Amino acid sequence: MAGMKKILIILILLCISLSLLGLSGFKEKLEAKIELINVSSEVKVFLIAMIPIFELRGAIPIGILKYELPLWKVIPIALAGNMFPIFFILLFFDIITKICFKIPFLKKLLEAIFARTRRKTEVIQKYEEIGLMLFVAIPLPITGAWTGSLAAYLFGLKFWKSILFIFMGVCIAAVVVTFLTSLKWIGAGIAFAALIVVFIYNQIKKKS
Repeated sequence: MAGMKKILIILILLCISLSLLGLSGFKEKLEAKIELINVSSEVKVFLIAMIPIFELRGAIPIGILKYELPLWKVIPIALAGNMFPIFFILLFFDIITKICFKIPFLKKLLEAIFARTRRKTEVIQKYEEIGLMLFVAIPLPITGAWTGSLAAYLFGLKFWKSILFIFMGVCIAAVVVTFLTSLKWIGAGIAFAALIVVFIYNQIKKKS
């Protein structure tokens, strides 16, 4: 039991770290490894949506464009995969944090992750549940259900309200991602332009 608890702690910390780092090279390798798993395309979409550096924003385009699955399959599977780990993060993260804070290395790692999350999620601190929904709804590398759930924990938002508003945000993100995916290259161009705008905004904000 103690061994399983340690494994769970390490996995959650690793996933949160990857969510905040967003390493593109790692994403490509991970996608290649998922491709090698001998399961159906539907299961692969579910697994991809569970992973913090992909989430639904990666699972929907892959499901539609790569696996050629119909929308009526891809969207609910991606939604389920994206939300599946969030319930457990919000439910157990308080216990995990208390355990990790007893270990100096993990305490420093968590404190760094917490500080970064607070800086990136000011909208949640200001507008609480509505801010949480909007933060999750915008399908960008620094946003999403994983980071949103961590922010909800840090800012002390209630469990079931957090689940509800994260789910609402994920649903909005699904609509946005599906629309951009349907536009193909135009959608990719819009997404790229949005990333550039966010990057420039962050740079200006750092200097001000």
